Amino acid sequence: MKRFLIALLAVGLIAAFSMPAIAADIKVSGEYFAAGYWESNRAFTNSDEKGAKYYAGRLQVNPVIQVAEGLKLVTRFEAMERVWGQDPIGSSPTATNARNTAEEQNISWRRAYLSAKILGGTLDVGYMAGGRFGTDFMDYENEVPRVKYTYVAGPFIFLALNEKAFSSSAALNPTGPSGKGVGGGEKSILNLTSDSDYDKYAIAAIYKWSSGEVGGLVQRYVINTAEYPGGTDVKRYFNLWVPYFKANFGPVYAEGEILYIQGTWAQYPTGSASTDVDIKNLDWYLKVKYAMGPANIGASVAVIQGDDPATADKYEGAPFNPENGYVQYQPTLVLWNDWTSRWTGQSFGTYASTGLSALPTNANIYQVFAGYKPLPKLSIDASYSWLKCNEKPAATYVSDDYGKEFDIKAAYKIYDNLEYMVAFGYLWTGDYFKGTSDSNTVGNDWLLMHKLTLTF
Repeated sequence: MKRFLIALLAVGLIAAFSMPAIAADIKVSGEYFAAGYWESNRAFTNSDEKGAKYYAGRLQVNPVIQVAEGLKLVTRFEAMERVWGQDPIGSSPTATNARNTAEEQNISWRRAYLSAKILGGTLDVGYMAGGRFGTDFMDYENEVPRVKYTYVAGPFIFLALNEKAFSSSAALNPTGPSGKGVGGGEKSILNLTSDSDYDKYAIAAIYKWSSGEVGGLVQRYVINTAEYPGGTDVKRYFNLWVPYFKANFGPVYAEGEILYIQGTWAQYPTGSASTDVDIKNLDWYLKVKYAMGPANIGASVAVIQGDDPATADKYEGAPFNPENGYVQYQPTLVLWNDWTSRWTGQSFGTYASTGLSALPTNANIYQVFAGYKPLPKLSIDASYSWLKCNEKPAATYVSDDYGKEFDIKAAYKIYDNLEYMVAFGYLWTGDYFKGTSDSNTVGNDWLLMHKLTLTF
């Protein structure tokens, strides 16, 4: 009888502890895509190479565990992010993007954070989405460790956050002259090494109404130490201001955003022979679209300031270039395409010593576009872009002309959750890619791709 009572008590305790878990509500959403690419001349050489042909794909799953009313655990994992037929185990990355590693190509747990309703707002703690605010201009989505509080009061949204962007991990092979980072992702631009400690603090406010929204963000960057080659420690602290708007005015839709950075790019220790470097960067974007029934036309302008090589005591470039995130702002199909950069490497050309990353930088982008929906499930979009270098990497560069690009895309909803898309882009390569010698020859590039996307 005693053993029976002990067993009964054990079963009761197991049931008591299991009930909350059984009661938890688990919701799963996600996306799977498979895409095929055929790109002719990514190196921009004067040849008809018809080079890269490949398929690639990715599975993204978002399990959300509702623990109690107002309390949940939000997670995300990704799997099979790779070029088809490529051995993910022990293989070398095929792209300059750091995400294309053996671990990432199999399975990677990207997000895990708690979200709790507290004091009338929402507290989020853990690894969550970061890098996006306002419009898509210069946005990327990355998973970052944050503590964030959001409060909604009628049409107003207020938020505050602290992000631990980097903290004393392995050296990341910093590059660039003293005070000026070049190339690579955000960590290499900032020259972060094993001695670095990098924090972000931000507050933001958004006002929404029936036909639009307006908002602003102020973010403080504090890099306590960033060791340059040679053992010199520097400190960085600067601010980012981001006002934006989105609005409908009858058939007209408009959106715009400004990114302004000001502060200290490199402060050296007292007695150092190096000169301190300031940072001042101004980027802006404006887009207008006019709807005419099933059709629309529009235009956009984006100016993304580049670094002036003649000003050694100033850095005018923007330190935004995610190593591990997904780029949201992709105005063109060939020249700035996050996925082809991920699979095959970035568009550096052959002669240009400073190239282009998946996220547009150092560029003036002028674009006209049009769209048409002949059927409710079919959409066709086309654009033509004039692309300029905002600041030549060196005065000896032949030209600031990146080139001109035409893109066209058609997407059809086979099911509500299944879309097939085919796209074609052609880049008339500009003389910027001749580098510093007019005798160098460059060739045009085109990209043909199709993509099947399942959302659930």
